[in-house]
Amino acid sequence: MNTAELLIEILTQELPAIPFLQEFPNIATKWNHSLQAHHIPPCQTQVFFTPRRIVIYAKDFPLHSKDIHIQAYGAPIAIAFEGGDPNNALTKAGMSFFTKHNLNPQTDRDKVTIATKDGKEVLYFSSTQKGIKSTELLPEIFDQFLHSLHFGKSMRWGNLSESFIRPIENICAFLGEKSLKLRAFGIDSKPQTFGHRDLGFEAIAVNNIAQYFEVLHTHKVILNQQERKEKILKQIQELEHTHNIKVELDSALLEEVVAITEYPQALLGSFEEDFLELPQEVIITSMKENQRYFAIHKQGRLFNGFVVVTNSTANDPSIIISGNQKVLRARLSDAMFFYHNDLKRGLQTKGLENIVFVQGLGSVAQKTQRELQIARLLYAKYTQTHTLLPHRQDCLALLEQSVLLAKADLLTEMVYEFPELQGIMGGYYAQKLGYDPLIAQALQEQYLPNSEDSALPSNALSALLSLANKLDSIFGLFSINKIPTGSKDPYALRRAANGILKIIQDQGFAFNLRDDILNIYNAIGYTNNTESSDTNTQPAPTTQHIIAHIESFFLERLENALPLNASIFRSALCGLDSHNHAQRDVNTLIHNALALHEVFEDTQDKPMLLSTFKRVANICKDVSLDTLDIANVDSTLFSHNAENTLFQAFLAIKDKEFATPLERTKALFELKIPLEAFFDNVLVNDKDPKLKHNRYALIGSIYGEFLRIGDIAQIAM
Repeated sequence: MNTAELLIEILTQELPAIPFLQEFPNIATKWNHSLQAHHIPPCQTQVFFTPRRIVIYAKDFPLHSKDIHIQAYGAPIAIAFEGGDPNNALTKAGMSFFTKHNLNPQTDRDKVTIATKDGKEVLYFSSTQKGIKSTELLPEIFDQFLHSLHFGKSMRWGNLSESFIRPIENICAFLGEKSLKLRAFGIDSKPQTFGHRDLGFEAIAVNNIAQYFEVLHTHKVILNQQERKEKILKQIQELEHTHNIKVELDSALLEEVVAITEYPQALLGSFEEDFLELPQEVIITSMKENQRYFAIHKQGRLFNGFVVVTNSTANDPSIIISGNQKVLRARLSDAMFFYHNDLKRGLQTKGLENIVFVQGLGSVAQKTQRELQIARLLYAKYTQTHTLLPHRQDCLALLEQSVLLAKADLLTEMVYEFPELQGIMGGYYAQKLGYDPLIAQALQEQYLPNSEDSALPSNALSALLSLANKLDSIFGLFSINKIPTGSKDPYALRRAANGILKIIQDQGFAFNLRDDILNIYNAIGYTNNTESSDTNTQPAPTTQHIIAHIESFFLERLENALPLNASIFRSALCGLDSHNHAQRDVNTLIHNALALHEVFEDTQDKPMLLSTFKRVANICKDVSLDTLDIANVDSTLFSHNAENTLFQAFLAIKDKEFATPLERTKALFELKIPLEAFFDNVLVNDKDPKLKHNRYALIGSIYGEFLRIGDIAQIAM
């Protein structure tokens, strides 16, 4: 296949980094989709970008589209021609076949033949459409590709009705040695490009692809974003080695500075040590969010320095460093002012009643009161089974004070400036103001875990505060029908549910996704307020419906979190608790599901193992749960050794204490051999009703014991 180099540069005004980076992973795919739509054979394509250009480059781009082979079957001969005779005139059905394939019934009849399909003679047409020159197809491909890109908000310019992420200033395109004529958004392509702004603003003519790359190189534009990234990392390593420092490499920030530079230079700046009085999160957030600086640590502590990656070709960077230091000094001075003002004011909660939590759920002050009730309920539940805070007798008082202070920092100047520091600042202020260290720690950890890899609350007090916050958010928002749908989750309720499950598992708390949800929901008195619901034309859901929906929501999150076969999780869900209700305790579900998973992972002959125990489940499918008890078995009615062997093996397991659910599960599966002997030698459905019922009771008691872990009938391997 004949190929040539292809290069298309879309020169724009300054691209906004974050929206562009969100779409960037899709650009190559969308380009390839446009090629496929025009039958261009696949080829390896690279996508490069700088702050003001997007470049498509293929070293071996096909010069023609693929030949298209067409095969079409039409109406049966019997109805395609009058009287079913091919020598006669075409019927309406026959004419439509010709029309569909742009054939003239008068002059093109020889192009349509007869073929056999499904035992019938039918009209048949085949043809080959030769490939088209890529130069003829590329204008349409290019236009389709550009309009497939979605960056969120876009701009219009001039008198155009179309929009793009930023105004396009030029298109430069070559296929082989020839300049391509492309047009998009009112711009005609020209064989020219622009270098780094430090070196001038005039367009530079280019005659071919090799010259294009040479022009960018000599005019200080590093086109390959990976090369820019490697340059930044190398310069940072050199700074670390020279100054004995450790730069905090935030991956998202690194990608952003790569996207906003054409010729990056990593420079070391500093700020006054006095600013280190501020909490390090304030300094780091200010540097990162406002200035895109990397923080520095030295000897394990935050250092009064920063790394700025500048888009400059200057040989003497001193003026750049000085300017950035001046800007940062102003930012940190403001932060210091906020910090001292907040400390003078103290942690006050008056004013939370003026902050709306969510329309339909009242103010933040009202949310705090709901969280207080939830925290008390959780404390009452867990204080019976856990020593929540060893060596402290005032756990409830600490918990109540933590809840009441948890949202106080929303009223501070610092959190107003940096909303992402809520909770964190409350912890720092509580510490400075002399509150109990456990309260300060709880405030700081109240939103944990807040991401997939986040730390968890470090103690029971922090855990209860976090649970109260997350449970209220989920219950409240579900009660007003603000429920995540598809990929939309504006209130991060999926993350909150994942966090709750992680905390419960980490702390070893018993939490029943049916009973505890019902008890807390009813105790707090959430009401079905649908005023702000997107579906306010629908009847308000009942409390029972909402609670069932919340339970399903948690179970879905739990299933997604466990790395195992979905049928094993379903099996655990169908297991029974001590009251013969479906098992819904979080940790029991996790332990049972993981135990079943491990047993089957360690088993070489899974089908045989499943076959034996599914037979047990099938025998018991119509048996009442109340009869699944060993007390219903009369050993004096045994008429075969296999019955007694199975009975004794089961008794040894039932009466034994196991350290873990896994050990108990393994022991139950060891009944496979005596069960197979039983099925080989004993007729369950004996003619004697007593023997039949006794054998059902024996198999049923084994099945009932399995149901404490899961329903084997649900497992599919």
